[in-house]
Amino acid sequence: MATHGMWELAYLMDRLFGDTLYLLPFKTSICRRQMLFLRNMSRKRRYFTIFCNLCVFCYTLFCFAILCKPFFVKNPQADPLALKPSEAVRVVRIYVQVLVGFLPSSFLGMNYVIAFTPIIAEVILGKIADFQNETQDLTEARTANNYAVVELGMKLMLWVTFIIIGPVVILAVYFQIDPLHVLMEGNFYRNKILIILFRSIIALLVAFSVMAAINSFFIVGLMVVCATNDMLRDLRESNLRHDLIRRYQEIHLCRKLFLWNKYTNQNFCSFSVPPLIFFGISVIVLAYFGSIRIWGKVSLLLYLVLPTICLFGTCFVLMMIPQAARVVEFSEHLISSRINGGNTSKFERRTWKSMRPLGIQYVASTSCLSPLIEKFAVSLSTQNWMASTSFEDKS
Repeated sequence: MATHGMWELAYLMDRLFGDTLYLLPFKTSICRRQMLFLRNMSRKRRYFTIFCNLCVFCYTLFCFAILCKPFFVKNPQADPLALKPSEAVRVVRIYVQVLVGFLPSSFLGMNYVIAFTPIIAEVILGKIADFQNETQDLTEARTANNYAVVELGMKLMLWVTFIIIGPVVILAVYFQIDPLHVLMEGNFYRNKILIILFRSIIALLVAFSVMAAINSFFIVGLMVVCATNDMLRDLRESNLRHDLIRRYQEIHLCRKLFLWNKYTNQNFCSFSVPPLIFFGISVIVLAYFGSIRIWGKVSLLLYLVLPTICLFGTCFVLMMIPQAARVVEFSEHLISSRINGGNTSKFERRTWKSMRPLGIQYVASTSCLSPLIEKFAVSLSTQNWMASTSFEDKS
């Protein structure tokens, strides 16, 4: 289940990145087990959140543009009076540009949700508590699984990303290995103090916005997959053969779970999972490669960023991916057990055969549409979801 500790993690994330840095437009209620979108948020805070996430997108494009520049533009003759960086500094700069370009790209889908469609996160997490209560009432299962290790790792990740990222960014700007170091070249060098201040502010905004998106993705993803796995396991292990009413209630609950899963795939997983898989694996490989090759070439605090990325990236692979795979496995076992189970009517068997397994599915996105039509489609699907679930609850 989405345990009390996971809701405490969501509350801590809102307190660090929402109340302190104003980067998350959510408010978590532990007692109600809800993550609510702040609809009465001030206009300045709303625009600041959008601006920070747009900075992440532009910063990522800037990194890729710098990496592609040598392939299309010839290097001009260097100024003989200018200081030339060493070979080690040039290698570290290229490595940082690749890493900074790939890491935000992995979570641009979460940045988009935070900035433009925060209602999606509220809808996805808002039904977990209701589904858990229905499952417990139906199966009479009161034992909750222990995710203490996962919760401890996520809590450590929250504090590490919140405390260490600031000094790391300032040191990167000081040693001129951040992607905006190109602004110190040429005529821009005359305004050195202003350029350094500008680089520091932009880098801090981008870094904290990326950390907010990463923590949001991990916490929301773990809550969804862990809650779904526990509910499917309880339903599969329950004995409802001799209770016709409860069997129909189980079918009704599974249909709502399928509708909830479909909404999640269409409005979040379809555009956030593919870049996470491609760029996320690339970031982990780059982090392991850099932790071996860059030892001794940068300061210790900057170097510790790479083992930290390796640690949390590996934890993501070991925790999130197996849990997500179990969703498909448990749902397939539940459907097959109900289809082949005894004392099942013809109507029930046909209904179970019409259901598809739950899980993360890549749905063709509406990227070919204009942004206005895409926003309208997301809004319409959100309203349809909320209306359908309220109708089913009343029935």
